[in-house]
Parts: sequence; structure tokens; C-alpha cells
Amino acid sequence: MAICILAGRYALTRQIGEGGMGQVWEAEDSSLKRRVAVKLMTADQMSSTAARLRFEREATAIARLRNQHVVHIYDYGIDEGRPFIVMELLEGEDLQSRLNRVGRLPLAAAASVVAQAAHGLAAAHAAGIVHRDLKPANVFIAITETGESVKILDFGVVDMLTRTDQDELTCPGDIVGTPLYMSPEQIRGSTADHLSDLWSLGIMAYRAITGELPFTGNWLGELITNICTNPSRPPSSVVSELSPEIDRFFERALSKDPSQRFQSARAFASAYACLAEQNGRRPAKILVVDDEPDVFALVEQIFRRQIKDGTSEFFFAADGEEALDVLRADPDIDAVLTDINMPRMDGLTLLSHIGQVNPYARVVVVSAYGDMENIRTAMNRGAFDFVTKPIGVDDLRLTVHKAAMQAHEARKNARSSEENSALKRFVSPLLVERLRSPEGSVPCAILEATVVFFELAGFHDATKGKTLEETIRMLNANFDVIVPELTMRGGVVDRLMKSTAMVIFRGPSHLASALDACLAVRAQLETLGLRAGKDSPFSRALSIGVATGEIFLADVGSRSCGRLDYTAVGKAVNVAAQLEVMAAPNQILVGGGAGADASVRFHCIPQGQHTLAGIDEPVQIFEVLGRLPSTAQGVTSYTHADAATVAIAAS
Repeated sequence: MAICILAGRYALTRQIGEGGMGQVWEAEDSSLKRRVAVKLMTADQMSSTAARLRFEREATAIARLRNQHVVHIYDYGIDEGRPFIVMELLEGEDLQSRLNRVGRLPLAAAASVVAQAAHGLAAAHAAGIVHRDLKPANVFIAITETGESVKILDFGVVDMLTRTDQDELTCPGDIVGTPLYMSPEQIRGSTADHLSDLWSLGIMAYRAITGELPFTGNWLGELITNICTNPSRPPSSVVSELSPEIDRFFERALSKDPSQRFQSARAFASAYACLAEQNGRRPAKILVVDDEPDVFALVEQIFRRQIKDGTSEFFFAADGEEALDVLRADPDIDAVLTDINMPRMDGLTLLSHIGQVNPYARVVVVSAYGDMENIRTAMNRGAFDFVTKPIGVDDLRLTVHKAAMQAHEARKNARSSEENSALKRFVSPLLVERLRSPEGSVPCAILEATVVFFELAGFHDATKGKTLEETIRMLNANFDVIVPELTMRGGVVDRLMKSTAMVIFRGPSHLASALDACLAVRAQLETLGLRAGKDSPFSRALSIGVATGEIFLADVGSRSCGRLDYTAVGKAVNVAAQLEVMAAPNQILVGGGAGADASVRFHCIPQGQHTLAGIDEPVQIFEVLGRLPSTAQGVTSYTHADAATVAIAAS
């Protein structure tokens, strides 16, 4: 019996869910005679312009996507002033409910859920959509005719990568999303792009295989501090059978620095699919796909020794659709041996889908002798090899073995790539750049750049009486805010020295990029101070020195002792270092003839001249109160959001 009818068409029958933005009802679409789900905005949200805009944006965002792992939108409307969204009705349970019921998932089962959710995220990110509230409650495991299928739900706090009005929906002290799953940059109030969604995916994956969350807190401020400061607890310390390789995966997935994380949802899913193999030695896994039962018996007979000694494990499917279900359930499949002619989904169609489900599996196609057209099609679609009928025993054994070894090597190379990425965190990006240069290139490079020195003002006094662990935690907490924001805006962190960081900005508009980064860092520390409380480690002020001019990138040190550092030297480095020492807390001093250039985009006030060591001429100091509004550059007013005190010096 209908409770009410929306838009003269959708008869609501029962409530099936509820969230912060609205209630979800099962309904009957009287026009198309089908059952649907209707998300109806709650009455208390209807008076909020921001809430109504988010609700409409959710409908618009999901409607743009046509992906099997994102819930489908059928309609959007307003009934008597109350917005509603009509979606496909799903049968099953969300991941949160499943985890509440079973505690945690086996690695292979979790990898299947994560891979499908990642494919949905990849489609959203390709369309310029950031979810911003990915969590187990928003990942639905739907029961379909072909098995379980993961669907991403609730894009209620979605952000569009191309939009500039997101700040209109939030205030500096507000938190939009679920804090337990929010990335450090999102919780700081910085830009939350697709890498923030991948952080949330990492938290969800961690929760799925351990049954616990990597970051918790007794109160919101403690949770915020832990997310922005502390490393995640290694999964192997929670579940003993998980391997150190899994720990290393999550070190990358939950890196505070977005640039050190997986850079795409597909890369995340591929690496996660490797974890079961890395969690210990295992047999080669081969999937045989054929609609003839006799083939299964033949394969078991040919490989009976390998099956008996545990070096090979076989799975069987009757057609391509069934094979995809097997691949989703076990992402460790190494080789797929498939026939071409099968009901529902043939082998060539299957071949075109395998890379999306398991990018490491190698496919061996079984074809009739002389069927060159199908063989060419299979090879063009990425088949590793083929065998012909009647199947030769030795040929089959050798081909399957080679395919499994190729898959093993592909996974091994992926692990090596991850390890190299981890090593890069401990060396200067400039050194990495130097090592990538062609052999025989000139080691000294000359370029125009902006150099920035950051000092945590008052850090020495603030750490008096604290333990070494507390001091390091405070230091890292602030650098975890400063460094990602600088690198995201084009800065290269050359070195970290105690409580000081040296950063280089190159390329077009490097001075403006540097000043924007300085203001953004100051604003984020202020936001964290508000959110995490006055006793948080984020309450430190910054003293910042900035200089522009010609710098030299060179090998500096003792060649005879083999101890060199590839770093920046020159007048701009000297000026920036001295100005950082001169700067008061929350002040940025910028030198190098940049005052006139900066005044075009920033509100600058002359503050006199100063003599610096090693600099022939006095340096003119300018104070910058913030960035000029983009619609009125050249006017001396400035926006309150950028009102961190900044001083600029020009020689």
C-alpha cells in the first residue's frame, strides 16, 4: 500500500534507508511498471540552500555516469518543494552491514569488492567527479543474475573537479563527509581531488581485511590529529597472517602526501589484487573456460602431478560470464585457458573484459587448427598465446606454465615499482630528477626560480619539557600539512632540516605559485587549529622567507669521499634563508626584485630596506596582506580568507 505518491508517478511503499541528506524509499513507478528506489530530502534540510544544491548536484553527477559499478539514476524532480532522486532498486547489503556481520573479509573477497569499487571511482574521476564520502556504508554489494556486483552509492557531498564554487557550500570550520574515512587534505580544508577518494578507498580496504580502522580517536580533535600526523597501524600487527608486503601497500595507499599515493583508481586496484600472492607462497592458479565437461577431465588428467604436489590449482567455468565471476572472486588467477565458441559469452568477448578484472592474468586461447582469423583477433585483444585442437599434452603444459610465469613476473615488477616509489620518499626530488637525466648531461643547471624557506616559529620553546617522541610527532604533524600543499602547487622540497624546509618553485609564474602556497599553508594550519583544538600540534606559527632569481642546481660535497648532495645554491637561496630568520611569526619575507611583480596579484605595503649578509645592495621589504580579488586585481583591498600576514622584499 502506497504511503504517498510523488510527482503523480512514484508510489512510496516502505522506507529502506536513511542518511544525513535524506531518506531512501522503495517505490513503484506507475508509468514504467517497475520497482525503484527514491531518495527523498528530509524536511529539516529543505530550508538549506546549500543542502538543496548538494542534493541536485548528486543527481546531476550520477546521471552523467554510465558504469555498472555506480548506482543508476532514472529521474530527478521536486514535489511540493521537496527534492527527490529516483534510482535503480538494489537487492543485497552494503559493505558496512556485511563487515558488521562477518567482522572482516578474506583477502581475495576484499580484493574483488575493492576492484569493482575502484572501477566505479575511475569512471567518476574520468568524468571530473570526486565522491568525497566513500565509505563501506556507501558501497553496496548487489545480488544480480550473474552473482554479486558492487555499486557505489550516495554522491551527496560530491565535488566537481572543474567547479570553483565548492567553497560556497562550506565554511572553514565545517567538516563535510565522514571524518573516519577523510584524507588529511580533506580534513585540513584543502582541495579534495581524486587522490582523496583513493585515501578513503584505502581506509575501506584496510577495514575490510583487518576488521579495524587504521585511525581512531576518543574525540574529533584526536581523530583529526591522528589522521594528519600518525602512520597507520601495520595490518600484519592486527591480523598475523597478513604479510609485510600488505603493510607496504598501505604505507603507500595511506600516505599523508597525495603525490606518494596510487595516482589512479585502476593502479590502486591492480596493486591490491597482487596482495594475496604476496601474502605467502601459493600455487599457480589456472582458470579453464569451456562449455565441454570432457575438457575439464582432460586438463585434470594432464596436470594431475602438479595438482597433487600443490604447485598448480585449477578453476573451471562453462562460459565467459561465469569466468568473469571466478576472476572477480579470486584476483590471484595467473592464467586463463579459454575456448572460443561458448554460449552466453564467447572466448573473444571474454578476452576483451579480462584486463579490467585482472590485469595480470595471461590468456591462452584454444582454437581449431587453421582458424587464423580468430587467432589474429585473439592476439590483437591481448592473448598471451594459443594452442590448437586436438590439444597436445606437452604443448599445453609448456604454454600454461609460461603464461603463469609471465603473470608472476608482472606482479613482481609491480612490487618493485612500489618499492622504488617508497625509496624515493627518503631522497630529494631534485636528486631523483638528476638520476633520470641522460648519461653525460651537464650536472650543473642554471634556471630562474623562487626559493622558499619555512621555519616552525617558536618550535624550540614549544618542545621544552616534551619527550623526543612528542617532539618528532609535533614536527611531522606540521610538515604533513606544509609539504603536500607545496608539492601540489608545483613546489619541489629540496631538503628538510630540523624545523625548516627548503622548497623550490620553477616554471611560469613561480613567484605567484610560491606565495599562493604560503597563504594556503597558513590557512590550513589555522583551520586545523580550529578543528583539532588549541592543544593540537598544529598551533605553531610559520616564519617564511622567499626569494626569486637565478639559482644553480649542482652536485655539492666531497667527491673524494663519495659524499655529494644535488641541491640548489645561489643568491636567491642565500636571501630566502636570511629572510626566513628575519621573519616574525606568521610573516613571509620575499626578496629578489619581486615586489613589483607580486603587487600585481597581492596587496603589498613597502616596509623599508634591509642589508643582508653577502648581498651588495640593500633589500626593499614589502608586506603582503593577502591575494587581491581575481575580479579586481590592482585594488588594495584583499580577501579575508587569504589574510595571513605576508611580507615581500625586493632588491
